[in-house]
Amino acid sequence: MEHKEVLNRIEEKILQLGGARRSLEQQVSKMKEELASLYKINKELLSTVEELNEKNRELETANSLQPSAQESFRASAKLRINELVKEIDDCIALLNK
Repeated sequence: MEHKEVLNRIEEKILQLGGARRSLEQQVSKMKEELASLYKINKELLSTVEELNEKNRELETANSLQPSAQESFRASAKLRINELVKEIDDCIALLNK
């Protein structure tokens, strides 16, 4: 091989490496943009999770302060039964007159 041929081949290889380098730099740049976007999305999701956890804590606190639905039903049923017993007593009293 002549000296010029070797230099030409080296030049071609250098050009190929330069093209490969530019391609890799573009890929790195694109990946950095994607990573920044993913960090932003992650931050938003973490914020949403924190808000939902706070709402959940508030609901749990509110629910713990209120009587349970079953207790509420029992209380209203007891009141209704007492009202009906009172009406029956009134009816009996009227019948006895």
